[in-house]
Amino acid sequence: MQSIPEDLVNLLRGFPTVNVLEQAFPFLSTDPNGFPHSALLSRSELEPSTDSRELMAVVASSRTKANLRRTRTAGLIAVDAKVCHHVKLEVVGSVPEDDVLGCVLALTEHTRDDIGISLKPIMFRTSSSLAMEENWSRSRAMFDRLRELRVK
Repeated sequence: MQSIPEDLVNLLRGFPTVNVLEQAFPFLSTDPNGFPHSALLSRSELEPSTDSRELMAVVASSRTKANLRRTRTAGLIAVDAKVCHHVKLEVVGSVPEDDVLGCVLALTEHTRDDIGISLKPIMFRTSSSLAMEENWSRSRAMFDRLRELRVK
């Protein structure tokens, strides 16, 4: 199992705060007809494991959850200055809970795309209403459950 590169871990680690600009990360899955499907996830829904060997995700989109259950694969795109990280992931553990699916994902392939030009990620401003709407406390609790799942 590959470790997540340190510069990508630095982009993903930590929970967002209110009233700051944050990156939205395209999270890709494949629909039943073989076409890509994307969902935008934030750091409130993504967290590298403590040892940076796995990525945890909390997914609310019903289509993305169905795709992950069916194919057990996903992709992630993250932008950092002049680098675009393309990541292929495999679901190695999951916990369904109410309307979300918590996943533990192993990195199967990572490509660092850098042609020396400045890139701009998809950005959004956090807010207290967004934190409530996306139920950030549920995500934190799910990250704790997923950590326990991997310890057992």
